[in-house]
Amino acid sequence: MNELPSIRSFLSTYFPVFMGAIFACIFTLVLAVPVFFDSYMPSLSMADNAKYSFLLGIALTLVIVHCNFMIARGRPQWTWPLVVLLGVCFVGVLPTLNDQPNGVMYSLSLLLPLLGLLLLNSKRHREMRQKLIEVRRLRQAMIARHKHR
Repeated sequence: MNELPSIRSFLSTYFPVFMGAIFACIFTLVLAVPVFFDSYMPSLSMADNAKYSFLLGIALTLVIVHCNFMIARGRPQWTWPLVVLLGVCFVGVLPTLNDQPNGVMYSLSLLLPLLGLLLLNSKRHREMRQKLIEVRRLRQAMIARHKHR
């Protein structure tokens, strides 16, 4: 990357896939966490189920936000916690078919993590992460140059 690309061209190219991955992760949590508590902890009251689903959803949303912030700062290794989170949601929801959940919720709970994994592994997302690494290196070089003065 010899020169900085315009922010408009960068965003028009990579922003849709970046936001798509974020929304896939968040909607996965919205669907998977309540199904998880319903299926694996059936003795919980509805109030406790809602409370724990809310608290776990907030905590995992903070993880998603932090990981995507670090990816945007040029640290692509933070993609792995997102991959693990989506994988755990998929594997956690998969055996709940025996509990006869709502068909649409069950289907979306399986489809959205797969969509998130597909977006994270897409060529465009990988290109974006590579360009963000280059931007981070340019930023670090500029900071080092200013410190040297």
